[in-house]
Amino acid sequence: MRATTSVFRMSGKAVPAWLSAGMIVGLVVFAAALFGILTRPMGFLAAIWPANAILLGLMVRRGELASPTGWIGAFAGFMAADLVTGGDPFISLWLTAANMSGVLTGYVLFQVLPEGDRRLQRPQSVLFLFAICCVSSIAAALTGGGAARVLFGRDFQTGFEFWFVTELVNNLVILPAILSVPDRIDHLMVRRRSDTRRLLWKAAPLAALLASMTMSVVIGGPGAIAFPVPALLWCALSYSVFPTALLSAVFCSWLLIAIPSGIVTINLTDDLIAATSSIRLGIALVALGPLTAATINSARMELLGTLRHTANHDFLTGLPNRGAFMSKAKDLIATADRSARPLTVAMMDVDHFKRVNDHHGHAAGDRALVRLAEVVSTAVRPTDLVGRTGGEEFALVLPDTTLEEAAAIAEDLRRNVQRAPEGQPPDAIPITVSIGLATLDRHGPHSLDTLLATADRALYRAKKSGRNRAAVADAVLPRTPVRRAGRASAPRGDRS
Repeated sequence: MRATTSVFRMSGKAVPAWLSAGMIVGLVVFAAALFGILTRPMGFLAAIWPANAILLGLMVRRGELASPTGWIGAFAGFMAADLVTGGDPFISLWLTAANMSGVLTGYVLFQVLPEGDRRLQRPQSVLFLFAICCVSSIAAALTGGGAARVLFGRDFQTGFEFWFVTELVNNLVILPAILSVPDRIDHLMVRRRSDTRRLLWKAAPLAALLASMTMSVVIGGPGAIAFPVPALLWCALSYSVFPTALLSAVFCSWLLIAIPSGIVTINLTDDLIAATSSIRLGIALVALGPLTAATINSARMELLGTLRHTANHDFLTGLPNRGAFMSKAKDLIATADRSARPLTVAMMDVDHFKRVNDHHGHAAGDRALVRLAEVVSTAVRPTDLVGRTGGEEFALVLPDTTLEEAAAIAEDLRRNVQRAPEGQPPDAIPITVSIGLATLDRHGPHSLDTLLATADRALYRAKKSGRNRAAVADAVLPRTPVRRAGRASAPRGDRS
């Protein structure tokens, strides 16, 4: 086995990857644990403990960190945070063991799930998340529940219940945001080019959430926990999974801190531990609702997108089908007509395609069409429109393109197709195309049907003149020869 050579630099010195994993995890856990310790309003009870959920999320999302040194770094981070804040070494070791047992249990269970469920990409993923969080919380509570007698003089059952609820709420609040964060954070809540009205509408659920959080502070009482639920559900229906999970995490974390500190007033019973456990369990269940709604809505939107793509695209080449092409082409022509800008339509047909199917089989013919679509899609601009309008027939709309410019594009396309036969020698299938062009006539009809009919007549002229060439309705355009070593020129003959 080769030793790893991955390194990163710190203070100008190279650090091995195995050591960097431990350092990264240790620092993250130390910072998160220190934050939790600083939120202790009641002595040993942290209002929120994000370290375990953050550690579990890191290990699941970044598998390279789940190395022996990574786990050692996590252990060191837990211990260091407790000791620097004055913790007893024995109690710190006990609590760290409980934290680590819960995280390790959750990590092992997450490895059983498919990648899509680990990323919360399906509605049932939330059920799996809830189950794993419950089991990992049980593991942590079994290890740490006995500390209740040492810390605050309560029996194991009370300590188990409190630890389980605390671990569960922190996992359900924080973990979804880590698991669902996209690899590329460039399309989270709004699109960059959205107009002002769309931006305002997208911001409305967030504004409603902030308003409902203000109501929780002003009104207070046991129901304050649930005041923002409608706004969170609105966020779930408006945003993707990650923004919803992030907003839910922010809200629930705020509640976990605001209630013990008195910002949100809730009448607690005399049994502080029992009341705190009940509140935290309620917050954990509140976090589940928006997350479930967001995953269901995202799955629905993905399915609708797939259906729309299937309905508007050719199944073989992936290009827009005839219906989608005609709809988009009409819009482009109308825009060019209104702005008095040039536009050219091209019809392209594979020469002797029946011979390809007869001699090489229909599967080879399909591969040839796919290759042709790739060549054409690569050659045109992003603003151009390409579609498959029939069996071996394709159409193009070239905005801001004069007839002379389109003739040059057509000649390039013809030569590129001739240079790129489907397959590799000796099984390469040479194909050629004929192209007919028609430009938007300022003195005549401007409809798509008229342009396509004119381009089709030009295509017929190209076929009649020997194929493997481009033409307009009243002339055949000059052709540049294609030279390929060891191969004859493209075949010519009568119209198929």
